[in-house]
Amino acid sequence: MWLEAVVVVLVVLQVTMLALLWRQGRRLQRSLAVKENDAGGVPALLLINALNKIDHRLSMLEALGQRTETSAPQRPVEVPATQMKALRSASHHSSASNYELAQQLAREGSDLEQLIARCGLSRNEAELVLRLYAKRA
Repeated sequence: MWLEAVVVVLVVLQVTMLALLWRQGRRLQRSLAVKENDAGGVPALLLINALNKIDHRLSMLEALGQRTETSAPQRPVEVPATQMKALRSASHHSSASNYELAQQLAREGSDLEQLIARCGLSRNEAELVLRLYAKRA
């Protein structure tokens, strides 16, 4: 009989511990959400990703610029197909991340001017993103 009582007490303790751990996890999630909003509403990972893409594009443009400095100024610049493809894919990838950032900012309540300044969107693009993703009151 006393063995059954010990088992019941242990089960109750386990359930209590699980409930406390779940509650602490929820607090941590809320705490992280508040810290994210304090950082301007942009997660650090998105900022790092955007900076890496900008750095990559700049290095590609610098390499392209160094190639053209050695050639005669009258000749048009010839860019190899592989390098041109890489530049296009970097540009496309960057614009895709700009739209993702714009969507997130719109969900968080940013206005039109913020989307234009922070994401490099045209006014029409920013208006469309706001219409599609802004929170409705």
